[in-house]
Amino acid sequence: MTEKPAQTLWRYLPNALSTLRILLIPLIIWLSLTQQAAAALLAFAIGALTDFLDGQLARRFHWHSHVGALLDPVADKLFVLCLMPLVWHLSSVLTLFVWLVLIRYLLQLSVFPVLMGWLKRPFKVAPKLIPKLATAVAFMVLGLGFCQQVAMDWTPDYAASGNFFGQSIMAVSALGCVLEAWVLVSFVPRYFQIIVGSHDTFE
Repeated sequence: MTEKPAQTLWRYLPNALSTLRILLIPLIIWLSLTQQAAAALLAFAIGALTDFLDGQLARRFHWHSHVGALLDPVADKLFVLCLMPLVWHLSSVLTLFVWLVLIRYLLQLSVFPVLMGWLKRPFKVAPKLIPKLATAVAFMVLGLGFCQQVAMDWTPDYAASGNFFGQSIMAVSALGCVLEAWVLVSFVPRYFQIIVGSHDTFE
């Protein structure tokens, strides 16, 4: 009898982690802009960890919910969408990559008000390997950017470019440009197909 309430409460943990990821966004921005680089990196790492944990917990313990199915992808996209311009401002991310990320994530976020709120059009999401890789690369760029800020903070003569983190950010964001372009080329036509009702699944 004592286990049922605990199970009922624990099933909300994935949604709580997704909510925490959103709440961490303004904290990370404030820490970065006030030159608290180590704390900003730690907060980002916690946010990235919640991205991994919420989905794993929901699948492992069958803690699925309609709210969670919406909250998790929205939290992911808001997390990247808000932090990518910050990392571009602070480090050496390719500008083209930032624009591609912003366009992709804004389009994907528009799915919710357009398809669910306006058109009342049901849809499914079955992401393939390339979109998952593109998201992983975006998180990697963010992580490298925050690591670079820590290196610059701890090493006064550390240059913002021509170093390990600077070169890595440039290389990874160049790869990200290819992946983001690939995702957009496949996403935009599928978005139109779902709007007109000739398809029902984002891949």
